[in-house]
Amino acid sequence: MQKIAFFVDGGYFVRRIKYYHRKHFQACALEPHHIVSVIYNLVRKHQENLGRDQLYRIYYYDAPPLEKQIRYPRPASGHQTPGTWNCKKESGYIFQTELHKQLRASRKLALRMGKLSNSGQWQVKDTVLRELLANEKQFSDLTNDDFYYSVQQKGVDTRIGVDITTVTLNHYADTIVLLASDADFVPAAKLARTHGVDVVLDPLWGNVDSDLQTHIDGKKSFDLVNQLKHILGHEPEPRPKWWTE
Repeated sequence: MQKIAFFVDGGYFVRRIKYYHRKHFQACALEPHHIVSVIYNLVRKHQENLGRDQLYRIYYYDAPPLEKQIRYPRPASGHQTPGTWNCKKESGYIFQTELHKQLRASRKLALRMGKLSNSGQWQVKDTVLRELLANEKQFSDLTNDDFYYSVQQKGVDTRIGVDITTVTLNHYADTIVLLASDADFVPAAKLARTHGVDVVLDPLWGNVDSDLQTHIDGKKSFDLVNQLKHILGHEPEPRPKWWTE
């Protein structure tokens, strides 16, 4: 058997693609179908690199977008009480909803959905927090743009563990590729390696949790700037200094 399976941390995957888009392709829009194209391009590249021509399945893990109406943390200028934030009108909600719709219709791809916690809270953005700590900004100067709403996903790590265990113990694939970076995949990766499965990590050039780094058989990432160049039909601007395309 020479089959390969892919396990994608959806939230992390989209953040990494948006990072390269924001840095090098701001002149053109990034749409949900572009994300889907990047997934299949990377699957094909890993198959070629590892010599695995049979794709068992792609597992994509995510949670639905937030659908609540929430009070902003700060009142707008000239108001005494904060206004209401309607999540469904946000571009992020529309993007994620359409992405999930396209993933459900994609071949050889299983969309595994967790849930969002019932409780969340507003958090100060990291860059703003550093400014506050350095006394470069005062709390009284903060606006709603300086905050983001944080809510935890639930059930995703359980689904990851069940799927990798099922693929491993039933011998559905002898190689798995993790497109991820954090420790949620560690227990399942350990089990897979114990049963002789080749575990390859693609962190998309991001930082890798040290525990995950310990429990893989190899690490490989491909040129995401080149991927986006061909998918978006635009040259990167600015061009990365390391880029030779």
